Amino acid sequence: MRRGVHFEPSFPAPALTTATFRQGVSYAPRGALAVLAAVMLWFVAPARGEEPPPGAARRHHPRPRSVLLGHKAGVDTIAFAPDSKTLASGSPDGSIVLWNVAAREPLGPPLTGHVKGVTSVAFSLDGNTLASGSADGTIVLWDVAARKPLGPPLIGHAEGVTSVAFSPDGSTLASGSDDRTVILWDLAARRPKGRPLGGHTDWVASVAFSPDGRTLASGSADRTIILWSLAAGRPLASPLGGHRDWVTSISFAPDGKTLASGSNDRTIILWDVAAGRPLGPPLSGHRNWVTSVAFSPDGKILASGSADRTLLLWDVATHHALSSRLIGGHRRGVTSVVWSPDGETVASGSDDKRIIIWDLGREASRR
Repeated sequence: MRRGVHFEPSFPAPALTTATFRQGVSYAPRGALAVLAAVMLWFVAPARGEEPPPGAARRHHPRPRSVLLGHKAGVDTIAFAPDSKTLASGSPDGSIVLWNVAAREPLGPPLTGHVKGVTSVAFSLDGNTLASGSADGTIVLWDVAARKPLGPPLIGHAEGVTSVAFSPDGSTLASGSDDRTVILWDLAARRPKGRPLGGHTDWVASVAFSPDGRTLASGSADRTIILWSLAAGRPLASPLGGHRDWVTSISFAPDGKTLASGSNDRTIILWDVAAGRPLGPPLSGHRNWVTSVAFSPDGKILASGSADRTLLLWDVATHHALSSRLIGGHRRGVTSVVWSPDGETVASGSDDKRIIIWDLGREASRR
């Protein structure tokens, strides 16, 4: 799921849905971002954790509530701050917007500092620092309150940075790259911890720390996932193989026992981390590439976004879709989905330049 070149699916769009996706590089002029806010939220009435009965689609039809508009060149990545009040979004024009979620408006002008597209953003667990990775090969650490970089960019990858993630204790940042490697950064020293982790045979699309901070997972276009021992600096076992196309996104469940992976093969696999094998057959439902997966804070629901312009919500226990139909609202491919830490909402970013906040309500968050 390379960011950049637009892809138009040839299949007909389902009702209430729309789509394009990215796969290369195309940028708007640096800093070319007009910020305005408009709102249109969506409410998703969840199903009961089983296959929906006939006619259920009508009962669980999503209703519009709200959308954030402002990006000129699409939205490639989004992340919630730990307090669920702030959302960061990155764009292929190299800009980052910090949003006041309650007010549904930007917290000032865009942050600019990258010379190519922003591919990944992540907040530290205290919410004070935002990391942004870019196709320009650099990582910028931002002081969220001051809205300025915390020193010069981190430079270590030979090609574009595709994914960034903070360790649970906030001392380390992991970055994946088009150069097929993962770098672990000592944030206090602002330098890599040892040599880059090399094991993938194609570009690294996604990195994620386990909740206990002992393991790092990396998903790659080589169709595999590697689980790395951070203490030893090497793989825990052979790569996890099960997808038939690029692994585009990975996410650990809050208990660290399950890992979800999304792929360009249109499926999602739930993995038993300890056993290193799938927990049943792949989850199928999307009509195009799965671009993003994210567990709810309680680990009971998995959200997935796709190049088919839609989202799906999955019951992790039953492996069934909670929603009775593909959840549509975007006009182009969904590039990123994230849960708010309070479990009340899911946000989705898209090539259509919009961010939709999906209000799941307390009933869904307590499932």
